[in-house]
Amino acid sequence: MLTCAITKLQDRGTLALSVVARYHPSMPIIISALHYPWETIDDCCRLARESLDMDGVELSLHESFSHPHCSREDLARFPELHERYGLALDAHIWEDLARMGEDAGAAALLAWLAVCEGAGIEGLVIHGGSFDDRREGLARTRRTFERVLPRFERAGVVIKLENHYAYAYHNCRELFSEPWEFLEVLPYFDSPALRACFDTGHGHMTRNWDALLRVMAPYLTHVHLADNGGVDDDHRPYRQGTVPWDAMFDALADFDFTGTFCVEFPVREDRAPFARCVTELAARWPQCRQLPDVVE
Repeated sequence: MLTCAITKLQDRGTLALSVVARYHPSMPIIISALHYPWETIDDCCRLARESLDMDGVELSLHESFSHPHCSREDLARFPELHERYGLALDAHIWEDLARMGEDAGAAALLAWLAVCEGAGIEGLVIHGGSFDDRREGLARTRRTFERVLPRFERAGVVIKLENHYAYAYHNCRELFSEPWEFLEVLPYFDSPALRACFDTGHGHMTRNWDALLRVMAPYLTHVHLADNGGVDDDHRPYRQGTVPWDAMFDALADFDFTGTFCVEFPVREDRAPFARCVTELAARWPQCRQLPDVVE
């Protein structure tokens, strides 16, 4: 049975289940490529699938095209790697759309869209950027999305807007940390190509995660799993910070969340926190792990 199978895996301190031993889940669990060690992109995919038993990887795309982000050579390998491992691919991009303005921001998004189409990347997680005039920054971001969403819709690639740091955090002027900011953008578009990503660590830092989830819920397709002490975004291992995991998971279940979970905490030598995380997700959402009755 599911619980028994998971218990056996948890006792090992890892979920290194062979690919052929389980079925495809309807709620994928993927991992950020920035949070586990790998040398080559082939290793990145192999470890995610065969060692960590993940359903996909959230890559990092940066204009430098250098590690730990994806290089151009890495991106060229993904069609072959996708066929070999069957990984779902998302990516995180780092442009500051509000400060770039509509022309440059739209051009950057369309350039990354071309990369996604070539590599088989299905979604782009993006921060909302930063701006001194908060409402003008939101308006700039909204107008940028308006210019590119038809192209993203045709390509079947989804922009996932993530909650970020509080506006006053280190005077960084970050956007999209308050529920009203999302209401300034998301309801303007009836587009399957614009959805939301909830980051547990950021929501814990801003102390408004429950209100954020209520607003983001109709658009929510992606959840970043990150722990911290409630002050800085220090990405501690699962349940080694003060994120109220049980309350957050209860809220997600209440909102009938059925999207993707992305591990965004470190998974290195000690895999016990990672194993606990995946075990607890499967206990609450059996769709995350369709395990057979017997696991050898």
